[in-house]
Amino acid sequence: MNLGEKIKECRKQAGFSQEQLAERLNVSRQAITKWETNKGIPDIANLIAISDEFGLSLDELIKDDVAVKKKIITDSSAKKWHILMIVYLVAIVAYIVYFVICHKILMIGFLVATLFMLFFELRIFIREKIYRQRKE
Repeated sequence: MNLGEKIKECRKQAGFSQEQLAERLNVSRQAITKWETNKGIPDIANLIAISDEFGLSLDELIKDDVAVKKKIITDSSAKKWHILMIVYLVAIVAYIVYFVICHKILMIGFLVATLFMLFFELRIFIREKIYRQRKE
């Protein structure tokens, strides 16, 4: 049994409509529909909320669904990559500022390029986060 079928079965056993479950999980009814029809997969926070709502462990909820396991791994590794990149770029900016102040070397071009990369990476990170929230 896949995740969507488990969510639907548990919801019906608890006597909830999709709308009622959506309100309890603070998501849209459309998100519940997508999850139950396997057109979407809940993120880890929603999986935890679902498991708490129905008194299931996460293992019971996702054990047989390979797609969910892959999504969780992909989401966590992508998030780690973005955070690592942001920290790296902030460190480069700090290093450039240090050189400019201590050694009176003009590295304005390098500083601007690094700030642009930092801005671009933050923009991608925020857009993906907003997209995931809207998707569910």
